[in-house]
Amino acid sequence: MSGAAGSSLRRTALAVDRALLAPGPAHRMLEVRTLLALVIGLRLATRDWTAIARRPAALTDHGNVMGWLALTPPAWLLVAVQVAGLTGVALVVAHRRGRAGFVLAWCAYTALTALWGSSGKVLHNDVLAVTVAVALLLATEPPRPAHTTLRGSAWGWPPRAALATLATVYFLTGAQKLRHSGPEWVLSDNMSWVLRQGAGGSPFGARWVQTVADQPVLTQALAGGALALELTAPLWLAIRVTRIPFVLAAAAMHGSIWVFLGLDYSAWVLTAAAVAVPLALRPDQRLLGAVLGPGRGTGRRPGTGAEGAEAPGAPDDEERRTGVTVGP
Repeated sequence: MSGAAGSSLRRTALAVDRALLAPGPAHRMLEVRTLLALVIGLRLATRDWTAIARRPAALTDHGNVMGWLALTPPAWLLVAVQVAGLTGVALVVAHRRGRAGFVLAWCAYTALTALWGSSGKVLHNDVLAVTVAVALLLATEPPRPAHTTLRGSAWGWPPRAALATLATVYFLTGAQKLRHSGPEWVLSDNMSWVLRQGAGGSPFGARWVQTVADQPVLTQALAGGALALELTAPLWLAIRVTRIPFVLAAAAMHGSIWVFLGLDYSAWVLTAAAVAVPLALRPDQRLLGAVLGPGRGTGRRPGTGAEGAEAPGAPDDEERRTGVTVGP
């Protein structure tokens, strides 16, 4: 790598680092964490996890994060883990020991999804929620009751890290398609065969899916649209005004998978919304519409007080310099 190219790469890396670590409002971190906890709670509450105990040992693969567990867990233990996870979600939503509650919910959810996916084909439905939530495990709990007005790097980086993880997972999903199949993933009859083989899973019957599969231009357009959305996810999510459109586009893509194949990727849509929608708002704007007015700050200057908090509504360094806000 030439000296000029290396210098440009370092400047880019430093710019990204500054954007990720810029101060952010504490309420935004709480919003993202609460919404992710609700996604986890929904997944925990709507699946019969005791089915894991009824699966034959011969169908269990121990090649994941729960691979150390040699025995099939009994049903009562699976229910206990589920209840513990839901208790953690309740703590987050109630803003009582929210950090501990989120860790508890994430650990329970990760353990159960790993056990669930260890039988047969690895399931992708819960991968995004598990991965994106990791950044919030390390988030600093803002002091009460001033958490509604504080700003600081301690609360700015976790939601941005979750957003960056969201973008990365979508991008890698598209990149893997190109790595294994190249442009033929779009230009061949690949999608036609996917629809034909999965048509029986459609909740609306197989006949119309077979009709769509027989239209090569349409199937290639579906494949191309999905691939383009995944590969451009970092661009959509880097800019505030395109974050909600990305969520809508992702909902359309994953919704079409359910319509055509009956595969439920609702957790991906909900996770994308939980992160991208709050971060599409202005820093002083609450998710439920309340906007922090002037004069409601803590009176602290940037870099002083708890966690280097600064007054609410004050633009961070990146925003002051460029006039464009790329974070919350």
